[in-house]
Amino acid sequence: MAYVLCYTKSGVGTYPDHNYPGHVAMNCDWEHAVHFAISEDGIHFKPLRNNTGVLFARAAFDEGNPRGTTKTLAEPWIFRDSNGSFMLCAIRRNQNAPDTRSCGAMQLYASVDLVQFQDLGLFQVSNSEIHTPRCEWDPEAQVYKVLWKDENGCWRGQTHDFVNLEAMELCPEPDMKHADYGIEGCVPGNVIPVSDTEAETLRAYLDEIRCVGTVPVNLHIPAGKSLDASSLPGAVCLYNDGSTHSKPVKWDADALSKVDTTTPGIYTVRGRLEVKQWPFPMRLNFGEYTPDDINDPNMRFGMSDPCVTAYKGRYYLSSTGNQNIVLRCADRPEDTFAAEPVVVYRIPLKQDEPFTGTWAAELHEIDGKLYMFTALCPGGDWTRVQACVLRCHGDPLDPTAWEAPHMCAKKDGSPLTEDGISLDMTWFRDDSRDYVMWSNRRIQRKSGTQLAEPADIYIATVNPSEPWRLTSAPVRVIRPMYGWDRYETEVDEGPYLLRHGDDLFVTVSGSSTGMTDLYNVGLLRAKTGTDLLNPTSWEWWPYPLLTKESVPGQYGPGHNSFVKDSDTGDDLMVYHAVPHDAQDRSLNRQPGIRRVHWASTGLPYLEMTPERDFPPEGDIVEMTIIVE
Repeated sequence: MAYVLCYTKSGVGTYPDHNYPGHVAMNCDWEHAVHFAISEDGIHFKPLRNNTGVLFARAAFDEGNPRGTTKTLAEPWIFRDSNGSFMLCAIRRNQNAPDTRSCGAMQLYASVDLVQFQDLGLFQVSNSEIHTPRCEWDPEAQVYKVLWKDENGCWRGQTHDFVNLEAMELCPEPDMKHADYGIEGCVPGNVIPVSDTEAETLRAYLDEIRCVGTVPVNLHIPAGKSLDASSLPGAVCLYNDGSTHSKPVKWDADALSKVDTTTPGIYTVRGRLEVKQWPFPMRLNFGEYTPDDINDPNMRFGMSDPCVTAYKGRYYLSSTGNQNIVLRCADRPEDTFAAEPVVVYRIPLKQDEPFTGTWAAELHEIDGKLYMFTALCPGGDWTRVQACVLRCHGDPLDPTAWEAPHMCAKKDGSPLTEDGISLDMTWFRDDSRDYVMWSNRRIQRKSGTQLAEPADIYIATVNPSEPWRLTSAPVRVIRPMYGWDRYETEVDEGPYLLRHGDDLFVTVSGSSTGMTDLYNVGLLRAKTGTDLLNPTSWEWWPYPLLTKESVPGQYGPGHNSFVKDSDTGDDLMVYHAVPHDAQDRSLNRQPGIRRVHWASTGLPYLEMTPERDFPPEGDIVEMTIIVE
């Protein structure tokens, strides 16, 4: 048996931003969500998901301004339903203020695993604001017993269906525990016992994944057969969630030379695990600095939106920049960062235009041709940015091989986004259909003012020979729905496909783009062969997979791309994150690489650092060679 604590965090104040003092991020958006911690003894609890939220309230888009209203959760209480599954009640709020639409009501959720939740709506118990909602299933009376406080005192009642409230009466106020369970910022709800199986599932999804050992390496060789050092096995590493990963081993050559394969015998050979480690940030080669690069931070001191693409046996790094579109090329993905930057295309500037930003440039090979998907931002004015595609007719490093940008357009030839902006377009193919996904944001302009609506993720099919032209109507897949992708700015952007078996995963970056510490990575999942233009084909994972709490010292991780490791075949995540200086102030975005670990749940684990990837006994393993 184990124990689960549900809680929120304090959520007070705003996130400090020394680089953009005018920006305000309400911490309640991030912290007023349901968190979970787990314990073996009911006393000592370990926060799950790095002490970040798992269950966030859904925003309302039919109230407030066009950006909608961010909803938050407070005072959670977890309990069992009549079938033994989980339910949870809480108070729904408008950020850190009362929600008039849920006044006097409990927000209810149902879950079979405490990982994903079904929103059951509101259960009205009072006409005034309530606090400390509680509920328990009474198996003898076959009824749910509910309790709450309002301005008139503490009440109890019962319900069979969470529609009708019965036997309501005033009651003594129960003892309210205020322990923080040793968890930073914890505002506790309650603790519930769970079975070992339920705890195992919860840990598999929400706990940190670490290597816990290796499978014994045994090699059987028939006597008389020579030992082929080039085909020796590697080691299979075991992880605490039940997943595995095969790693190469550099075996001791001297010990191998002493193995006598002419007669039967048993030998022990030691070796060293070859676990790749990449520094953060990856060191960039900025090449020769010229005055033309004055507005291009990626040619001077950082990099946003890095993307590494394999093409004809080599790897190309692209990123956000200015009118100089730059590629770096190398034989391995990690070596592209140190490669010489080559300007492969220069966006012509209009008269008196200081520069043009080229946002989130990424390469895709379509039927043998290379295309660069990016977006133009004239004069650095983000309210005018529009997606475009450049086509290459030869060597990607040859500036003469690139066509001028083709602005993305709808099926009828009209601009892709006439009343706003489009950016971060990506391409993929599934079931013989070509798709693009991008971030689309409407901007309302009235009487000299402008109001930006949320940035949503759209999908459409395209002509593979002209991927800038849609062949279907644009379809909105998701929009910023939770506190974690509405933290300071309501933004979902940067979609990129990661394929694993029959699963199509698309990572999406959400939350503030100006306060770069607050960037997060969320996840969409669909099945190959389904109708991807149908939003119901996509599952929007309810909590972020990568946050500023995921890996110490790396804030605002996001805008992922994925590429295969040239040495191991592993999936690699290429991303940017934000380091801090000695005064804990945000620096510029910097690029990084990390191995994608495939968890036992089938989900990509994006937090696998080298220290989590090594067995506890270190990188030395042994192989038993049995000559038979």
